[in-house]
Amino acid sequence: MTKEKTYRIFGLDLFRSFAILIVVKEHSSIFLEKIFTKTPNIILPTGSDLFIVLSGFLLGSHLIKTIEEKQSFNFSLLSNLLKRRWLRTLPNYFLFLIINIILVYFGLIKGELNRYIVTYFPLLQNFYKPYDFLFWESWFLTTIEWSYFIFILALFLLYSIKPLFFKLKFIILFSILFFVFFSIAYRFILSPKVIDYTYWDLYIRKTVLCRFDGLGLGFLSAFVKYYYQSFWNKYKNTSFIIGISILFFMINKYYDPTKYSPMTIAYYFTIIGISIVLLFPKLESLKNENIPFKPFAFISRVSFAMYLIHMPLLQILSNHFSHSNKTEAFFLYSIFWISLLLLSFLVYAFFEKPIMNLRRID
Repeated sequence: MTKEKTYRIFGLDLFRSFAILIVVKEHSSIFLEKIFTKTPNIILPTGSDLFIVLSGFLLGSHLIKTIEEKQSFNFSLLSNLLKRRWLRTLPNYFLFLIINIILVYFGLIKGELNRYIVTYFPLLQNFYKPYDFLFWESWFLTTIEWSYFIFILALFLLYSIKPLFFKLKFIILFSILFFVFFSIAYRFILSPKVIDYTYWDLYIRKTVLCRFDGLGLGFLSAFVKYYYQSFWNKYKNTSFIIGISILFFMINKYYDPTKYSPMTIAYYFTIIGISIVLLFPKLESLKNENIPFKPFAFISRVSFAMYLIHMPLLQILSNHFSHSNKTEAFFLYSIFWISLLLLSFLVYAFFEKPIMNLRRID
C-alpha cells in the first residue's frame, strides 16, 4: 500500500488558513469582547462557506481528472473514490463525536444526550432537519460528506445508463447544474417559513439539502479549470477582482437574509458560492516562491483538526475558568490558542495523517 503524495499550493493554503481563522475568531468572541471593548465592525465571509466551496473545488478536480484519465466510471472506481474520501474525514468525525459525547456526559461541555443521538452516527443529524443539541460544528462536515456522496453516486448512475452520444463532459456538467438548482429551489420552498435568524441558521444554512449548491459550485469551478484551462488562466485577475467585490457586497448588504425576500433567501448562498469560485483561478496560480509559506502550510494541514477541536476547547475554558476581566480573558485566550495549535498538530500527526497514508486508488 503506497503513501499518497501531496503537493502544496500557497494560494489555496492561504485560503484554507483564512477560513479556519475566521471560524475560530467568530466562535471565540466570548474572550475577544472582554479583551477589546471596542472593535471595528468588519463583517467577514463565513468560514464554513469558504470551506464548503473549496472542498467542492478540490474534490471535483480529483474526481474529474480521475474519471477522464480512466475513461470509465465503474463500480471499482466509485468505491475507491469513496474510500479515499471517507478515510480522510470519517475517522476524525467519529473520534470527535465520541469525545463530545464523553465531555457532555461528564458535564465538561454543554449538550444533551438523548434518543436522537443515533442520527449522528450515519451523519443524518442535519440532513433535512437539525438536531442541534450536541457536536454543533458537525453540520459542516455532514453537509460536505452527503453532498459528495450523492453527487458521485448520481454521476455514476448517469454514466452507467447514458446514451452512447452523451460525452462524459456533458454528464458531469448536467449533474453539477442539477445539484446547484436543486438547493436553490428547495430554499425557495422553505423561505416562507423563515421567521427569524435562528430558523434561517438551523433550517437553511445548516441543513444538507439546502447546501448542495456550495459543493456543486466548487465542482463547477473544477469543471471549468479542467476543460477550459486557457480561459481559467487568462481571466484569473479579472475574476478575482469581481469575486472579491461580489463577496463583500453580499455579506455586508445581505448578512441577515431573513430581513429580505424569499428570492434573497433562495439565492444568497449561491451568489456567495459564485463569488468564492471566482477567486480560485488567481489563488491557484500563487506559488510559494518568495512568500513566507510554512506558517500557512501548517495551519492549512491542521485546519480540519482545528475545526473539530476549537469548540469543545472553548467551552471547557469558558465554562470552568474565570474570564470576568480583561487580564483573565487575555490569559485564557492565549492558553486557548496555544492548546488549540498543539492539540491540532498532535491529532494531525498521530491520528489523521497515518490514516490518510492508507489512502490509495487501485
